Amino acid sequence: MANEKFEPVGNITDVEIKLECLRLATEFGPEYDRKDPISQAQKYFDWVKQVSSDNPKRTVRKKV
Repeated sequence: MANEKFEPVGNITDVEIKLECLRLATEFGPEYDRKDPISQAQKYFDWVKQVSSDNPKRTVRKKV
């Protein structure tokens, strides 16, 4: 599953991103962070939004 390429269909909402961050926090987070996964999920969400705002959309060009 980790080798699959993610192709979004349409726009991904902030709610969907937050839910995925929560899933990651509860599934892969350390035991201590699982007691309060919402704060860890919020850290993941903030990171995702910060990284996505730093990288504007680029067009892929074929090498000739």
